[in-house]
Amino acid sequence: MVAIYQTAYPRLKQEFSQKDLNEVYTPTSKELNFAIRHCKRSSASYLGLLVQLKIVQRLGRFVPIKGIPTGIIEHIRKAVRSRSSKTELNAYFSSGAKDRHIKVIRKYLELKAYDNDATGVLIFKWALEAAKTKEALADIINVSLEYLVKEKYELPQFSVLQRLCQSARAEINNRYFDQLSNFLNSEGRVAVNKLLNISGPDSYGWNDLKHEAKRPTPRNIHAYIRYLEWLSSLQAMLPTDLGLPPTKHRQYINEAKALDLKEIKRLKSNKRSALMIVLIRHQYAQTLDSAAQIVIKTLQKIDRTAQKNLEEYLAHHQKQTDRLISVLSGTVKVYLDKPDSVSAFDPVLAKDGKAILEMCDQYMAYAGNNYLPFMVPLYKKQRSALFRAIEILNLESATEDKDVLKAFEFIRVCKNKRTELLQIKENAEDLDSKNIINIRWVRDKWWKLVTGKASKTAQITHVNKHNFELCVFDRIAEELSTGDLFIPHSETFDDYREQMISWENYEEELPGYCSELGLVAGDTAFTEALKVQMKDACVLADSVFPDDEYVRIEQGKLIIGKPKSNESSAEVEAIAPLLAERLEKINLLEVIINVEKWLSLNELFGPLSGFESRIDDPLLRFVLSLFCYGTNIGPTETERSVRGISRKQVAWLNLKRTTPERLDKAIVKVNNAYKKFGLIECWGSGNSVSADGKLWDLYEDNLLSEYHLRYGSFGGIAYYHVSDTYIALFSHFIPCGVYEAIYILDGLLNDESDFKPDTIHGDTQAQSTPVFALAYLLGIKLMPRIRNIKDLTFYKPDREMVLQHIQSLFHEPIRWDRIEKHYPDMLRTAMSVKAGKITASTILRRFGTKNRKNKLYFAFRELGRVVRTMFLLEYITDVDLRKTIQAATCKSEEFNEFARWLFFANGGKIAANLKHEQNKIVKYNHLLANVAILYNVNAMTKAFNELREEGYDIKRQHMAKFSPYHTAHLGRLGSFELDLTKAVVPIGYELQPD
Repeated sequence: MVAIYQTAYPRLKQEFSQKDLNEVYTPTSKELNFAIRHCKRSSASYLGLLVQLKIVQRLGRFVPIKGIPTGIIEHIRKAVRSRSSKTELNAYFSSGAKDRHIKVIRKYLELKAYDNDATGVLIFKWALEAAKTKEALADIINVSLEYLVKEKYELPQFSVLQRLCQSARAEINNRYFDQLSNFLNSEGRVAVNKLLNISGPDSYGWNDLKHEAKRPTPRNIHAYIRYLEWLSSLQAMLPTDLGLPPTKHRQYINEAKALDLKEIKRLKSNKRSALMIVLIRHQYAQTLDSAAQIVIKTLQKIDRTAQKNLEEYLAHHQKQTDRLISVLSGTVKVYLDKPDSVSAFDPVLAKDGKAILEMCDQYMAYAGNNYLPFMVPLYKKQRSALFRAIEILNLESATEDKDVLKAFEFIRVCKNKRTELLQIKENAEDLDSKNIINIRWVRDKWWKLVTGKASKTAQITHVNKHNFELCVFDRIAEELSTGDLFIPHSETFDDYREQMISWENYEEELPGYCSELGLVAGDTAFTEALKVQMKDACVLADSVFPDDEYVRIEQGKLIIGKPKSNESSAEVEAIAPLLAERLEKINLLEVIINVEKWLSLNELFGPLSGFESRIDDPLLRFVLSLFCYGTNIGPTETERSVRGISRKQVAWLNLKRTTPERLDKAIVKVNNAYKKFGLIECWGSGNSVSADGKLWDLYEDNLLSEYHLRYGSFGGIAYYHVSDTYIALFSHFIPCGVYEAIYILDGLLNDESDFKPDTIHGDTQAQSTPVFALAYLLGIKLMPRIRNIKDLTFYKPDREMVLQHIQSLFHEPIRWDRIEKHYPDMLRTAMSVKAGKITASTILRRFGTKNRKNKLYFAFRELGRVVRTMFLLEYITDVDLRKTIQAATCKSEEFNEFARWLFFANGGKIAANLKHEQNKIVKYNHLLANVAILYNVNAMTKAFNELREEGYDIKRQHMAKFSPYHTAHLGRLGSFELDLTKAVVPIGYELQPD
């Protein structure tokens, strides 16, 4: 069931402002003339007709007089100067005149009467169409309402509309359930139903289906590959396309994940089979992604360990190196003294000549920090697991170059051969015979290790077996990351080209897209306009450069000094204790209750399927769940801290009704309420955000957890987008070790709040040129914090450009031909991201490393050089911009600390080992932080208003110095009394003007 207030179904307020009454309920002269034509002006019918007319215009339906607020009737009475009494008006609504006027009003408004049979059929038809792509009952009702208004039908009672839409959704879902269950043949039905009856060490059941990868140890890898092989056998029984809209697909996945074994068994057979099929496909895709991550992480670990082993080797063999240098020094001296006498070398080399030569060869193998030889013994321990994992991924190439896949097939066929060398020519004796495989793709650093030859021009007949295998695996991991290789049916590593908009849609939508974002349409025109813009930026920066006292060029290097920090004024220091005194002491549970009663967030956490019965105390369940998981104290400790509740009550909502998507909707609802406060305008416009990541500790036994060098511990990264008004708009949980900047654009594109920022600040990782390019084509201003600017390259628009003051900053010119040539591919990519077909992070992940195959990478890099250079020119010549960026990134860091302060229990370590649960916990904490910020800004608004009323001269520039991250008045610990009946003071958005 859905409540009427969750839909767009029109309702009458009980309280009205005079402005609403004047604009909505005042009859026009045309309407007055219409009423006079059908009744006397002095009669009650005249007033009654106008009341009905204005109500129908507002509601789209006729209502009895008891459903019309007195304020509306009185307003209309005064507007038309009617003397009819309330008794006379009641009599009119009981008379036949009222019914006759209904027909007249319908004709006047061209409104078709609602008919249970004919109109009901139409509503059901519209609802069926909406239910094909929408799951929320409120959304289906809203679509039906749009059709009714468009076709000028009188609206039925809400209960009627709800019943029709609910029936339509049930029918569509049943059709999808039948469609999915019919994909299974008799063998498939047996295999799927078997999941409900078995579970054990050698077999898999329903609960095992939700398995996720653990830390990639050899034992865990082999166990996970067995699980993937089992999933592959089930996946083989399913069609390539399940034929589900994305909304339904996600809905069924969430439902299936929330069901335990007893609950899934109770479902009807078609729905049970359908949910199991969808979960099998989802888990198969997730498992393929995890298997690919296992391959990549295993090779990364081998790489890191080999580098560490090289460092230890060099340190341990320092004495041996010193001895070699001593021998070489002695040999040179002997040669210089007696160049014609070979026997003169005997004192130096006679005894240990062979040993010294071996030491030299051994040392030279690692010369130039070559750690690759150390990788081979580490690889041999993981060899079997890597082969099994890559074999089951069924890799395919996204380009015409398939040499790496052919090399893998070659080593797969030869993996059991007991030989050190593998022959790669059809006839090793005949150097002119054909190669079995092409190895020219092998990079220089691997070449000698693989072939035993120093020169790439040498004839190669054999390769070292294990070294070549490792080289192939290393290249596979790289090309999976760049998208040159893909895994069919996976989510992260599938062929991203299939997610692009079609070329037909590109041609059709390009003019409108460019017009909306202010881009120039057409490859040549776009390139020329950008070139002119870049030249103008260079000339402008050169002209104003001498005026900035903090920026200078020394020996060709750019030096930027720090401007003096603004010291806190005496007025601000005097206000701080006054504000702190006015912030009432309150515990976190009461904060959540206050905000919940203001916003009714629990309404967003209804049944996943929409059909389960209502639960008792939904407000209580939501409050406890947010407190429990947002602070990380867990269900057991929550039971101890809050009297009268059980741990099952706490955990139930999280397990059965909470998804990351629903938590995001709750965050959006809080953010939209926050945006209404006048106080936040003192802090920022809301048009910009800053993105930053924070390490969250995890237990090591999961795939996401990884050791992070910068933070010095295991964990994952919570990546936040924080508004310049201090509220966090979006959060994402990502693994350690990934390039954080690839997620910087996702937050803006996924944010559904009313803020709609168009500028994003980030840390130094956001300096990547492909990120700048994609942001530019998406209409996003990327303005990251810049460090080590002296090491960044400025690019010239052309070689002929000569500037007076900043010429020494520029180096090579832009390759405009690359931008012009690949303009359609770049715009199609950006339009696909904007349309939601593919995420920005998916594209940027492909551009994480240079790739000779991916020409689009070089085009994005070249465009990014243009955009970044123009930004850097603005950055070095605008001290206010530098201050703005610094302040924005500081807000991100402050939010991270505030969120971490709230997440105080269990040492701040996330106990969950499932990725989707980890993601939910980060979003719980994000929601709790925003709830606390909303409460704080309401309390601050009230405090500032009170202080002003008491005569304190507090101006907006003073209030701008106080953030909403106050914690001194918030209680986190203790035994809490849960009182949901206590009245809360209404929220107050208005800030008294200066």
